[in-house]
Amino acid sequence: MAEEFKIAWAVYAGGVVILLAAGWWFMRNWSWSWVRNLILLEAATLLLVPARGTAPDGPLTPVLPLFVYQTVFEEEGATPEVSASLVFAAAGAFAVMLIVGIMMLMVRRRKDRPMTESDQY
Repeated sequence: MAEEFKIAWAVYAGGVVILLAAGWWFMRNWSWSWVRNLILLEAATLLLVPARGTAPDGPLTPVLPLFVYQTVFEEEGATPEVSASLVFAAAGAFAVMLIVGIMMLMVRRRKDRPMTESDQY
């Protein structure tokens, strides 16, 4: 990867980290923390997952900006590879946080429920 792209990726990743930190700061008082984490993980995944452009030997670029660029500025629209990368990245992050959220709700419910002698579970 060329030096220019390394610098560009570093600047882009730093901007995304600042954006996510600001999102966390403004959502820090939400009662359901897993929803906040879901939103932030989706944003981080879509903004940081790399994908290849139309050229097979081209540099890696973030998938969401590449998808938007191809949709808006290229005649054929977004390539199937970029669209699939975007869908799989979003679905994977959503599935992970959905499982974590369900587990947290189950643990919280079990912890908050009073234990009685007749209820063995």
